[in-house]
Amino acid sequence: MTKYILLFVSFASYAQSPFYGKLRYYHMSTDNSARLTDYAANAFGGEMGFKYKFKKYWTAEVAGSITSSFLNSSLVPSSRYEIGLFDQADISNQHFLSRVEKMNLQFAKDKFKLTIGRQIINTPFINPQDGRMRPTAVGGIYASFNHWEFAYLYEIAPRGTMGWSSVASSIGYYPVGVNAWGQKSNYSGQLSSRGILLTGLNQQLTKTISLKFSNIFVDQIANTAFIQMEKQYKMGEGKWMMGIQAMKQYALDNNLFDEKDHHAASWGLRLGFENKRWGGSINYNQISSEGKYLMPREWGKDPFFTFMPRERNEGLGGVNALVARSMYQIPNWGLKIHPSIGYFLLPSVDNYALNKYGMPSYTQTNIEFIWDAQKILKGAEIQVLYVNKHNQGDTKENSKYILNKVDMSTWNFIVNYQW
Repeated sequence: MTKYILLFVSFASYAQSPFYGKLRYYHMSTDNSARLTDYAANAFGGEMGFKYKFKKYWTAEVAGSITSSFLNSSLVPSSRYEIGLFDQADISNQHFLSRVEKMNLQFAKDKFKLTIGRQIINTPFINPQDGRMRPTAVGGIYASFNHWEFAYLYEIAPRGTMGWSSVASSIGYYPVGVNAWGQKSNYSGQLSSRGILLTGLNQQLTKTISLKFSNIFVDQIANTAFIQMEKQYKMGEGKWMMGIQAMKQYALDNNLFDEKDHHAASWGLRLGFENKRWGGSINYNQISSEGKYLMPREWGKDPFFTFMPRERNEGLGGVNALVARSMYQIPNWGLKIHPSIGYFLLPSVDNYALNKYGMPSYTQTNIEFIWDAQKILKGAEIQVLYVNKHNQGDTKENSKYILNKVDMSTWNFIVNYQW
């Protein structure tokens, strides 16, 4: 088997080859507080694709992936992080998982590009995210022109799953939390939608001011608008950065995911400095108490300035978050170091109207190392991410508000290779 993989890599690496591929190894382990269960998992997989250009403006692309586990602890639904490496829809199936990830036709001319079919997109609310073996993929029509983007999506393959679903059916693979009355949400498999309409703008207004706008309309469920502006000031060999962002969301219908007349709002600020060697920023975000910010976790990460890998503020209202980030790089080694620390003040775990998943207030510390190993092996990258979350709220002495949430650490070791 190994010799065939090496043969394919050698063939695909040929300069004019329409083939491409990616290999990925992922170790993840979670160390929970005393008397609670720890978890660990190892996954190995890859993607093999074919991209062929024809008739000047047209390109056809097909790609599939496979993932398998080895040397794993017993994974159960409560192993929140590790099961996402495999198939969140079927945690018992961890070996030789496959899916067709891309199958599309592209037309590109001048500043216009159109992609029809299965593909991967990167928007504020629907994005690949790097914390799983397989990213979120979508099926539909995606077009970009100048600084604008438009899309109609009719199917989704959620991150950490191996199947394709309609937009409505893609919601509910991940934990569903509770409704405003404290009862377990039962929207999984009970929603209806004709799809998603996306509109976006990403434009440099001046040399120092940039604007990002996105609106996601999920038929029969919710509409969410997001806007962000950033300004830069040069100072010596570096630059100061200031940013502001805002989000507004409202329910479109009386549905089980987003209750009738539901509204949510958020705003955030950023102040930072960076040069060629190091950088840092202070980030603040508030989600108002008028309602929970709701966005299917199956689709990607939050766009907020205070987002930290391995946790998010989806499903919460009445949030005040403060995050400090820094970055230091050693160019000769191809190494980047990203430490960050955040404080997240959340509603009480039994405030069901504003705390969907029973998450207590917490502090989170991350340190990430990213090594571009091109000098050793072209196309190789190694990542190490350590995350610690410490409780800052009232857990009611109930383990369901602690396990995989606070007073825990998680280690992530990732090796990526692409050609």
